[in-house]
Amino acid sequence: MILLALLVQAAPTDVVVIARKRRCDVSVADRILSSREFDARAAEWAAGVPVRVHAPSSSSRKCLTRIMFKLADRGVRLVEFVD
Repeated sequence: MILLALLVQAAPTDVVVIARKRRCDVSVADRILSSREFDARAAEWAAGVPVRVHAPSSSSRKCLTRIMFKLADRGVRLVEFVD
């Protein structure tokens, strides 16, 4: 039972950074997150749920930086970047 709980907790959340003209969005499960949803997810990630960031080559550094600062401000310390 404990092993199952650990396996469920260890499943990372895949976040996709979407850089659009004058916008920088975060998508989870093909759905763009609102600010409220982002804050709720960030609280989970700060509690230890792994997060994996997919940043397409079209994403700007400015966009990635903005998202990383938002995550850091909400206590998220462990992020895995994936190409």
